[in-house]
Amino acid sequence: MSNDISPTGAPKSKLRLDIQALRGFAVLLVLFYHAKLPGLDYAGFLGVDLFFVISGFLITGIIRDGVEAGSFSFLNFYFRRAKRLLPAAFVVLAFVVACAPFVLTEIALDDLKEQIIGSLLFVANFVIWGQTGYFAAAADTKPLLHFWSLAVEEQYYFVMPLLLFFVPRKSWFVVVAAISVASFALSVYLAPRYPDAAFYLPLTRMWELGLGSMAAIAHLQLSGSRWLSVARIPAIALLIVVPFFPTGLPHPGLDALLVCGATLLIILGHNASAWESSLPVRVIARVGDISYSLYLVHWPILVFTRAAYLDEPPQTAIWIAVALSIVLSIVLFRFVEEPFRKSNPSKRQKFAAGLVACSAAIAVSPSVIAAATASDIDYQHVRRTNYGLAFECSLKADELFSIKDSCKTTDHPRVLVWGDSYAMAWTSALMGPLREHGMQQITMGGCDPLYRVSRFAKATNSSYNLDYAKACMSFNSNVLAYAKTSEDIETVVIAGRMQTPLSKSNRLLTQTAEGEYEVREVSTDIVTNALASLAMELHKSGKKVVFIAPPPADGSNIGACLERRARGKISLGPQSDCTITIDANRRYRGDTLDMMDDAAKLAEIELLDVFGFLCDDGICKTQLDGTILYRDYSHLTYDGGALLGAQSSLADDVLEKAR
Repeated sequence: MSNDISPTGAPKSKLRLDIQALRGFAVLLVLFYHAKLPGLDYAGFLGVDLFFVISGFLITGIIRDGVEAGSFSFLNFYFRRAKRLLPAAFVVLAFVVACAPFVLTEIALDDLKEQIIGSLLFVANFVIWGQTGYFAAAADTKPLLHFWSLAVEEQYYFVMPLLLFFVPRKSWFVVVAAISVASFALSVYLAPRYPDAAFYLPLTRMWELGLGSMAAIAHLQLSGSRWLSVARIPAIALLIVVPFFPTGLPHPGLDALLVCGATLLIILGHNASAWESSLPVRVIARVGDISYSLYLVHWPILVFTRAAYLDEPPQTAIWIAVALSIVLSIVLFRFVEEPFRKSNPSKRQKFAAGLVACSAAIAVSPSVIAAATASDIDYQHVRRTNYGLAFECSLKADELFSIKDSCKTTDHPRVLVWGDSYAMAWTSALMGPLREHGMQQITMGGCDPLYRVSRFAKATNSSYNLDYAKACMSFNSNVLAYAKTSEDIETVVIAGRMQTPLSKSNRLLTQTAEGEYEVREVSTDIVTNALASLAMELHKSGKKVVFIAPPPADGSNIGACLERRARGKISLGPQSDCTITIDANRRYRGDTLDMMDDAAKLAEIELLDVFGFLCDDGICKTQLDGTILYRDYSHLTYDGGALLGAQSSLADDVLEKAR
């Protein structure tokens, strides 16, 4: 994503305006997508795909010219890369390290330590990939998440020089094309099955950089072609349309291929036409000049802004963050990026020693700051993920269904808790009162307990895709079969968030009695019947059933708010008092409560809710006796759940009101 000299060795001032404009367009796509501006809800990340093609083209051109001239030097190449990329990156890393303790929570700060090491070692993509998952901290809390794409590029920079140096010139195109095709095939295979891996792994992104490399290799033979010049017009149109009207298929896939292909045609069809000197192109090209600095700066600014507000900030705050990002990127470009790019240190050892010293200082700074600002309360432990009885009770989508002894309080449990991560949290509230009675937990994060219905996201880059929906449906089918045939289980507690199946950002996958799948639009009636059907199916085998509603919530991160207030961190917005009003709770979870209540009436069972215990005088408690109840938006903490179970009548209601 960096600017550099042109593939033919021309000074930056003579760099093609079309490539600079492509850079500017790409970084604006990413910026507006991260700012969550309307129209780019799903596909603004395609700007990164565009960047990859440009980077592959420019870097391969530099290597190509050096190898063909017999002057290529690995030492010179990597020295120029370091001189060009690292100073600005180090400034941003230092900025993040300095600001993070005032804004981020302990969980986010702990993740940041790994992100910093990953960024310094050019493996940030693997680190971020390791920090994904249902229970992982949200992307909006990771200020160095965007370094993943820089890491992919750097990894490519290690591979491409070796390939072009050791492979005969006549085989360059064929070899790069073969690698690119294999990479694209792997990407298409993994994207719907393992979207996080497909998004972050270099093997699934290499084809995008490879397209740029192929363009650089073939550039001298194809430049000036009339049909390529003509093809630039529909290519430009495609480049503009696809990010705003994506196909909806898994990413990286068809959308990325269309954007990368269009970028390739624009680059290859260069003929220095008059339109390239037009005002719009020149303006966007100026944005392209600062694209690397803007890419580095914008994401931490947005992360810190959102962290301070706990919830999505007002649009004015987002626009201020965007404007600040642009201003700071200009400063970074003018006083760091450009001076180091133009510099020619006479002593490379001194320069390398300076980089090593900066790396070491940045790497140890988070731990030093954490030690200096340590609290008497370990909030990372307090707000740790609540898995219920045990970690292994959280079944994974690709895990075979099994009954685990660690997920039982006795050998012959009489109560089964079934559902998603909210059911896991309710287990912590029930395990104490029901331990001797006998309780069992069977849960799967992100999987709403529904009968032959599951939700999946419309977003192409979501982990909750069609395959996940099928895995969830299979999980619920297995739990139902087990519960119906178990001689021990008498009562089944069904709990879940139950909000996502009603969200318009999702679709529903339904299954007929014959096993055929159908995709449906979100419907409250479908979800209501699917929830009620679970109780009806269990009744057929003589089981008692009860539903538990999710705890009060208003959409803000209450757990983070309570920690931030206790630690004196910057907090803005109406949620900064860390309370949940009854009105806000009703607005946020009202549809869910109405749906669960209708399903309970349809199945002729009880819907249990701790609202009456926690809420009074217009406010719902978020702490009990100084104990934090919420680890995040609405999941209970271990200690909070245990205290809630001990002080409320929830466990007694499960035994008395199940029917």
